[in-house]
Amino acid sequence: KQYLFIYNFLISLQRRKNQHQPVIEQVGTFDPLPNQYNERLVSFNFERIRYWLGKGAHMSTPAAELLGISGLLPIHPRTYMTAWRNRQKQAATEEADSQSTENETAQGKN
Repeated sequence: KQYLFIYNFLISLQRRKNQHQPVIEQVGTFDPLPNQYNERLVSFNFERIRYWLGKGAHMSTPAAELLGISGLLPIHPRTYMTAWRNRQKQAATEEADSQSTENETAQGKN
């Protein structure tokens, strides 16, 4: 059985650990599973997010990252670090692939 996760962006009163406050408003959703076009879907109500930020609302780091990618806020520094790490990983795998290809061609010539 496959579980589907959809995250909601909620406005609530200040939360302390293990203290559940009632939700005031839902201002967006995020579906982390890629759809048939390999896209992850996010929806925001920018008008209401601007309103709550103007009222002094704070947000979590993942929410700040998504709002930065969407263009409402400046891009979060963690987004740059994640992109840098992904580029390093990709370069390492490409290097390993090229090394294995070179080794196979060298063995084939002998």
